[in-house]
Amino acid sequence: MDLELSGRVVVVTGGASNIGRAISQLFATEGATVAILDRDEAMARRTAGEIVAAGGQCTPYVVDLTDVEATAAATAAVENDLGPVAVLVNNVGWNGPAEFFLDLSPERWEQAFRLNLFPTFNATRAALPAMVARRDGVVVSISSDAGFGEFRMGDYGAMKAGVMAFTRTIAKEYGRYGIRANTVCPGLVIPESDAIGEMSLWQKDIKMGPTQIQNIENSAPLRTRPEARDIASVVVYFASHQARMLTGQVLSVSGGFNMPR
Repeated sequence: MDLELSGRVVVVTGGASNIGRAISQLFATEGATVAILDRDEAMARRTAGEIVAAGGQCTPYVVDLTDVEATAAATAAVENDLGPVAVLVNNVGWNGPAEFFLDLSPERWEQAFRLNLFPTFNATRAALPAMVARRDGVVVSISSDAGFGEFRMGDYGAMKAGVMAFTRTIAKEYGRYGIRANTVCPGLVIPESDAIGEMSLWQKDIKMGPTQIQNIENSAPLRTRPEARDIASVVVYFASHQARMLTGQVLSVSGGFNMPR
């Protein structure tokens, strides 16, 4: 199946580690020219270097995506260096230790908002005008199953629900210009140790024991949990011409843990 992604410029925010890394790798395998936007310079350069060594095209850009001006500048640099951005993958996100709502501080809520919604707003605002002018573009946002409402994830879930609503709004407002926008909601994806950098939230903010992981797996109809490559496959499909009639959709990739309507 020809996904018609060869030569297309794809921006992957948070594309250096875990799910973002798998997304960057798969787009490059399909012949796309990948730009990784990430604050972790070491991991971004490593992931890009691995992609290039494997015969793909990938360039890292070090940027704090919570900064609207820095994000705009990085996106402009991508267009100048690589060409028009055809696909934007909003992948940046953060979650702290799971806590009951009344145990969460206002500072924690603000951090969740800043790290989960600002990067999506900023990157979309930076890439969308040129897409509209060309009447061609795809936005794929990574949300989470927590966005459907999840135990001890009040702050993170609320922000990820916001990502879903925002992406559907983009689909409704800009579909008339040929823009498609869809959301992918991963279940629990535990990265391989070599797939994350020192700045990854998995290094310091998320700690899960084997019993907790097993309970999550057992709660899914397929009795398993997704890997990063499973998420990447859906993202790449959404970005392809094969999905040309799909917009405003939300798809959970979780072994059936959630089945959104």
